[in-house]
Amino acid sequence: MQQMWTEIDSYIESHLIPEDPILTQTLKNTDDKGFPDHLAVAPNQGMLLQMLIQMNNCKRILELGTFAAYSTMWLARALPEDGYILTMEGRDTHAALGQENIDNAKLKPTVELKCGRAADILRALPEDTEPFDFIFIDADKQSYPEYLELSLGLSRSGTIIFLDNVIRAGEILNPENQKPSIVGLRDMFKAMQNHPKILSCTALQTIGSKGHDGFALAIVK
Repeated sequence: MQQMWTEIDSYIESHLIPEDPILTQTLKNTDDKGFPDHLAVAPNQGMLLQMLIQMNNCKRILELGTFAAYSTMWLARALPEDGYILTMEGRDTHAALGQENIDNAKLKPTVELKCGRAADILRALPEDTEPFDFIFIDADKQSYPEYLELSLGLSRSGTIIFLDNVIRAGEILNPENQKPSIVGLRDMFKAMQNHPKILSCTALQTIGSKGHDGFALAIVK
């Protein structure tokens, strides 16, 4: 099944995802530096992120989990020239690679990368930080409940919060799996359920080149 899922993703990409030299350059540099591309979003998911941003005329984006900044490039593609992205990465080696890819891309929107634990960086932001319009969470899964609460505090009414990799090949249903990452995802689902600050939310399973996983989506009340 995995081969078919990957081939279908390739079919979708060949028909609907235009080639972009910045995205190609980012993937090539990541590969040249010896980093695996499986940590990056698939191109068709990158396009979904771009479309959500375009549909809602977002200008300020918060990203938790930069890795090589491939997803950052997709987010930036959707922004006007005066747009702003604050992206955070916990691993020094990933942050250095992400910053290099961002510098090479010469993006028109402002992209600021901070290295460190995302929760600590978020708590240290000035109290008068302008709310973000779109928040993409793709970092350590055990911290998703904490990231969700902190993100809600940096949102406005209508902010979209996108949490990636929340199904983990169905392991969220496996009672024997008590890994911190899986427990964190279960706690995230509980936190989102009837949350007083969330207008509506859902989650979708996905299958494709990245295997069986999924994402959660919330709109802030």
